[in-house]
Amino acid sequence: MDKKIFEVEISSGGPESYKTSAVLTMPCTQAELCDALQKARVQDVKTCRNELTRIRYPGITADMIGRNVDLLELNLLALRLTMLGEDDRMGLDGLLQIEKENHTAPFPLSRLINLTFNADICLLAPQVSNTQELGALLYEGEMLSEEAMALVDTMEEDSSFRERLLELLGEQHQEEHSGVFTSRGYAEPGSDFKEVYRKGEMFCFARPSAPVVLEVRKGFFDDPSYDNDKTTILNLPASDADIWRAVGDVDAASLDECAFRCIDCEIPSLRDAVDDAIEQEGGIGMASEFAANLAQKKQSWHEADWVKYKALLSVAGCPSLQDAIQLMHGLDDYDLRPDVAATWDYAEVVLREKYPDLPEELFQTPQAAMVGRQMLEENHAAITDYGLFRRKDNGQLPVFQREPQAMDSPQMGGM
Repeated sequence: MDKKIFEVEISSGGPESYKTSAVLTMPCTQAELCDALQKARVQDVKTCRNELTRIRYPGITADMIGRNVDLLELNLLALRLTMLGEDDRMGLDGLLQIEKENHTAPFPLSRLINLTFNADICLLAPQVSNTQELGALLYEGEMLSEEAMALVDTMEEDSSFRERLLELLGEQHQEEHSGVFTSRGYAEPGSDFKEVYRKGEMFCFARPSAPVVLEVRKGFFDDPSYDNDKTTILNLPASDADIWRAVGDVDAASLDECAFRCIDCEIPSLRDAVDDAIEQEGGIGMASEFAANLAQKKQSWHEADWVKYKALLSVAGCPSLQDAIQLMHGLDDYDLRPDVAATWDYAEVVLREKYPDLPEELFQTPQAAMVGRQMLEENHAAITDYGLFRRKDNGQLPVFQREPQAMDSPQMGGM
C-alpha cells in the first residue's frame, strides 16, 4: 500500500513499555498490524495503548481522533481516506469543518468514517473563498430569489453597494444552508446524511490476507495503443490457472508482458525480497514456492514460532527468498526472549546468573547499556524488535549479505 495516512505508536501500556513500543503506518494489512502488535508485546488489539504521531491528511488533526482509539476503525478510516477523489476530498473538508463547528473533539471514529461515505453529498463551489464571491456566484447562476435578483440588477456593476449586497446575500445563503469555506472553496450539504458504517460491520483491512499477495498489471512499454491501466490481484501460492487468469484480467498475452508487485506478505519485512525474486527470475516461481512454504507453516507453527522466525530474519541481514525458506528449518536451534528488549536488560540477565543479589539501580545506567552491547557481541546474540535472539549453542547467528556487483547475489556468512 503506497499511500500512508496515519503513523501510530503502539505499546502495551506497562511501566517499561517504551522499550517495546512499535510504529505502525496506516492503512495497513492484517499481517502488518499483527507484526506491530508482536513487536509491542501486545496480545489483544483492543487493549493496546496507541497515540497518533503523524497525520498525512490536511484537515484532520490528532485532537479530532484522540488517543487509545480502536485501531481497526482507525485503519478503516485511513483506507477510506485513500479512496477519495478530488471532489470527495473537498466535500470531506466541508463536512469536517461543519463537524468542528457543531461538536467538541475528539469525534467518534465511526462518525469520521461515515463522513468519508457522505463526502459526495456536498454541493461544491471551488475557488469561492468568501461570502461576496458566493453571492456573485448565486447571482450569476440565477439562484437568488426574484426580488434579490431584481435588486442587484438595479445597481451599477462595479459599485460598492452592489458588492456589499452580494456579500449579504452570500452570508444569508451560507447561514440557511450550513455552508462553510474551506481551503479548497465553498461547500454545503446538498442531501441527507447516510449512516453507512456501524461498528464491527465492515472489513477493516485493504485486502483479504494470503501468504503473499501480488498486484499484477500489464507492463508499460511507452506505447499508448498497447498500455492500459488495468490491475488485478494474485494470491500466492497460485495454480497455473490462477496465474493465467490474472494475465488475462490485465489484457496481457503472456507473463512476459506483466509487471508484479508484492502488496502484502505474511512476513512484511520480506515484501522487497519477493519483488527482487520476481525481477531477478523474470517470473513468480520462487515467490510462489516461498508462499507455499508459508502456507504449510501456517498449519504447524504457533504464534511463538512466527515471532521467532521474524526475529531470525531481522538478524540475518538481507536474505533472499531462497535464504528465507532455508531459515524456516531449524528454528529449535534458536532462543527468543521477548522480555529482554534493551542492551542493559541483557547485561542484567547475564550478570544476575552469577550475582543474583546485585542492586536494580546498577542496571539503569549508560554503563550497563555499554556492557550489554559488549556482551551481546561476545556471546553472538542480538537485540531485535521482538526481543533477545541467540543460538542455544551460543554459536554465530546467520548473516546474509548482498554483493554490490551487478549480479547482486546474496552471500551467506557467519555460520
